[in-house]
Amino acid sequence: MTEEELQSRVITNIKSLRKERGLSQEKLADKADISRQMMNDIEGKRRWLTKSTLVKICNALEVDAYQLFIPVVSESSNVESIYELISKEVVSKVKTAIDEALKTF
Repeated sequence: MTEEELQSRVITNIKSLRKERGLSQEKLADKADISRQMMNDIEGKRRWLTKSTLVKICNALEVDAYQLFIPVVSESSNVESIYELISKEVVSKVKTAIDEALKTF
């Protein structure tokens, strides 16, 4: 996983959780006690979260931080997209394991 992929996953999860809770970016920013511009920059991938901002957003969304780092399967996801997500992760891990094993030969 690259830094960009991690950032995309966290942002996707923040957006998904925000929408599930019926919050706009503005309302989430207010609830998290951060600026609206910062919230917009985070969701727009122009700014990465600091530890303190991560904690504020998690508290505002009422989730544990780890939940932002795992793939979210929303109610609107279909079986094919879930299968595709899992397949990509498994293939990536198998490829990495094979690459590491080949280094020892």
